[in-house]
This record gives sequence, structure tokens and C-alpha cells, in this order.
Amino acid sequence: MDGFLNILKPPGMTSHDVVQKVRELVPAVKTGHGGTLDPDAAGVLPLLLGKATKLSSYLLEFSKLYRAELQLGITTDTEDSSGRIIGRKEIPDFSVQDIEKVFKLFQGEIRQTPPMYSSVKQKGKKLYQYARAGKNVERTPRKVFIYSLNLLEFYPPSRVLFEVKCSKGTYIRTLCSQIGDFLECGGHMSFLLRKQVGFFSLQDAYTMEQLGDSPRDNKIKELLLPLDYLFQEREKLFLDETEVHELCQGRFLAYYGLLEKYGQVLPKPVDETVLPVYTKQSIFSLLARWKKGEGNLFYLKPEKVLKSF
Repeated sequence: MDGFLNILKPPGMTSHDVVQKVRELVPAVKTGHGGTLDPDAAGVLPLLLGKATKLSSYLLEFSKLYRAELQLGITTDTEDSSGRIIGRKEIPDFSVQDIEKVFKLFQGEIRQTPPMYSSVKQKGKKLYQYARAGKNVERTPRKVFIYSLNLLEFYPPSRVLFEVKCSKGTYIRTLCSQIGDFLECGGHMSFLLRKQVGFFSLQDAYTMEQLGDSPRDNKIKELLLPLDYLFQEREKLFLDETEVHELCQGRFLAYYGLLEKYGQVLPKPVDETVLPVYTKQSIFSLLARWKKGEGNLFYLKPEKVLKSF
């Protein structure tokens, strides 16, 4: 059983809880998730089953879309409403225009310091393990990218509902805290819904109940998305089975040899571009990367092998 599951994670469950539930339904299948969602948050949680677990790094590269609420005037030690209140400040009389102006400043590339209550590892331990032991450790700020940050509703004086599309590694609760600090009244995230992860969208997600209650009656197989789901917008490469076999065995294929055989149907090589490779029978077999070698000659290098010979 190989493929992806688009799950609607409910609030109150950890991402690991969801993975564990699926493992109980299909115990012989390796299962993982494509990006942690906080326990109090809800929304899209892509799961990877079987050979799909080999593709986790490609899934993590996708941008994400969130709907969130910023609560002004109150700061917490976790930067969200689950934490301990560590500060209260009076909230100035903001207008919609004031909030929108600040939002514009947080679009594009910004820096974020990972929160102490997060699963980022430092010296072999997760930050939240230090936090629970009462320790605050130095953390290096990271660059993230905010593609869009749109105000949906402002409920004066304190509640700000917004949508944000962002790069991997972005902490929305940290973004709320940063905006609150910029407005000089502090703030924390009081609500979070993940609406999209790349091609995985909220309207197409399945609830935990839809998966079934037991290994015997689980419906996971019929809900699975195919292994090449992540690469639906990339150029595809169809090769004879002998060439696919060579790539799967770790051999490189010269571009000009392929060009001589396949002509203009062959996608033009672009250095470091990753392509899904199929047999002539349309069986997705592996990912391969174009590499530029000596004399500017391109060759095709196997990246992730999915088919067994």
C-alpha cells in the first residue's frame, strides 16, 4: 500500500496521534506525516504510506496556507493560547488600515526565531524538552518567506483574523507574536486552521472517522492518492523499461543518447531539475535529476528509486 492520505486533523490530537491511528489500521505499512500541526490546531495533514515515505523531503518543500487569529494585548510562553500568560498590555485604538499597514511589512522574506515550545532539535534534544525543564536556550533566527498576508476581519480592540501563505519552516504563532511586538502591545495566536499544503487542500481532506474503525473495515486503500501526486505539475519522462532498470540500478544516462533515441519528445535538460520517470506503460518508477557534467554535457542521475526489479 503506497501513496498519500489527505487527512483533516481535528483539534486535540497531535500529528503523531493521527499517524498512530493509521498504523493501527494498516499495521504492516510504514507511515509518516508531511509536516507537524500543533495539537490545538486543525486542518490539512498529509500522510505518507509505504514508498511515499521516501518522498517526504519533496512534500516538506511545499508552501502552506493558513487561517489564523491573532489576540492582541496578551503574550504567552508558547506564543499561542495553550500557554501560560506572561504579559498583558493595553491595546491602542487601532484601525483596519493600521493593521493592514503592519501586515505589508511582514510580507516577503522575514526572520523568525523558533519558539522554545517546538520540535526543532538542538544538541540532540527537542526545544520543547528544554522548555518543559524550565531552560531557555539560544536559538538561531531562520529566514522564512511570507508570500501573502491578508486581513480577513478585525474585531476591535483585540482580535485579528487573517490568512497567510508561507514557506516551509514558518511558525504562525511566532508571526502573531512578532506582529504583536511590532504593534507594541504584544499578542499570541488564538486559533489556527491549515487550509492547504501544496496540492493537498482542506476541501479534499478526509476526517479520521472516514478512515474506518478497524483494520478489517478500513477504507484507506480507496482514499489513497498516487505516488506521483506531488509531481503533477512537473514535466514527465517516459523511457523504455531497460533504461528505467539502468537508472534504478544506479547508472547514469547521457542526455545525447536519450535525445538520439527519443528526439524532441524528450524534456529539455535544466541543471538540477528533478523529473518523475515512468516506463512506457506509465508506471511511475523513480525520480531522476538532470546534472551538468564536463563540457556542459547533461546526464540523468537517479534520485529516488520507487520500483523494484
